Amino acid sequence: MKTHLVLAALIAPAFAAAAQQSDLIWTGDFETGASALSGNCSAGQDQWCHRQAVRSQQIQTVASPSVQGRYAARFEVKFGDVYNNYSDSRSLMTGPTTLWENEGNERWYRWQAMWPADWVGSYPKWDELGNPDARSPAGSLVEWHHDANGGVETGSAPLYIGADDSNIWLCLVDQATSNCRERPNLMPLQRGHWHDFVLHAKWSSDPSVGYLEIWIDGVLVMPKHVTSTMYPGMRNYLIVGLYRNGEIGDPNLLYPNGTHVYGTDGTPGVAYLDGFVVGKTQASVLAELPFGPQPVPAPTPPPTPAPADAGTPAPVAAADAGTPAPVASGADAGTVGNTPVGNTPVVDKPASLPSAATPPPSIATSGIGSPGGGCSSGGPSLAWLALPLLALALLRRRQPELQRSKARKNN
Repeated sequence: MKTHLVLAALIAPAFAAAAQQSDLIWTGDFETGASALSGNCSAGQDQWCHRQAVRSQQIQTVASPSVQGRYAARFEVKFGDVYNNYSDSRSLMTGPTTLWENEGNERWYRWQAMWPADWVGSYPKWDELGNPDARSPAGSLVEWHHDANGGVETGSAPLYIGADDSNIWLCLVDQATSNCRERPNLMPLQRGHWHDFVLHAKWSSDPSVGYLEIWIDGVLVMPKHVTSTMYPGMRNYLIVGLYRNGEIGDPNLLYPNGTHVYGTDGTPGVAYLDGFVVGKTQASVLAELPFGPQPVPAPTPPPTPAPADAGTPAPVAAADAGTPAPVASGADAGTVGNTPVGNTPVVDKPASLPSAATPPPSIATSGIGSPGGGCSSGGPSLAWLALPLLALALLRRRQPELQRSKARKNN
């Protein structure tokens, strides 16, 4: 019986890892370089399908900055980036049909986004240039658009996520007006910082059924919010990249006093995305990389000296009860090695990502095993396959001993 329990304990993690892997629906992490940006349109394919861009510089894979793996995506949009007579300026990508969401689908999403140090989050509103308080947003970075099931898509998408000058925001759209019916600020924006997003969505046009939950950098910024998340009779599909008002950057725009609003470079805006994954469960999307800064490892303790030779007792000096033992100079009880206690340095991005993910404390982890390093089918997953063989070998080694024990009992 004990042997069976040991085997079960060894095999169980393999089944948990396989279940977690099967719950991952899609990966769009740009790790295949330029080929990740388009052409991956079949159901079941990872990476991205279509680009909406008129310049090659608008959407690129870059090695730096990146936070997950080798590559991230850089998006740039400026005045005149109008694709195929669509509205406004855009540098956008869509995924394969795997990402089209039907009424009632429940999904988990994870990605990392970074708005650089020179990010401008709002611009003068082109038709109210006499009002300094009237501003146009610099655009969204992630959205779920509506599909008219073969018809013409009109109006704004149901859901946008972007950043202004101070905050990361969410916009839930009123289909009738194409304006935000809700626009909460989710978290203060940190320029030059990789913000880590986890979004849990129930896609439904029924306001009593649909819901959203959002974490940023491990903080639950939107507890379960019950609301409609799609339009009636339509599907949702994921779009990423910069999308902003087409008048931003127009070199011909003039203030009422005759001065130019913008220069002649088109006023480019830039943002970055990395590590996009979609899954059926929380565990499947939390296996990519840990949340938050990673501590520098503690110094390695010195090796333990070899024990004295037991056959030759070492000479013992006579104790001097009247002289206390000397204390090494410069000792500091608050310092271990070269690292001060209580002041462990941290880095904003780990130099190398650990193989296991650390979920944020605000996300419950019941039922989650030990997530592996990403969605690769090799590496640690193969190690679990060897555990049953190891258990079998141990069982075979114990068989002669068990037989001898049984014989003694019979005698």
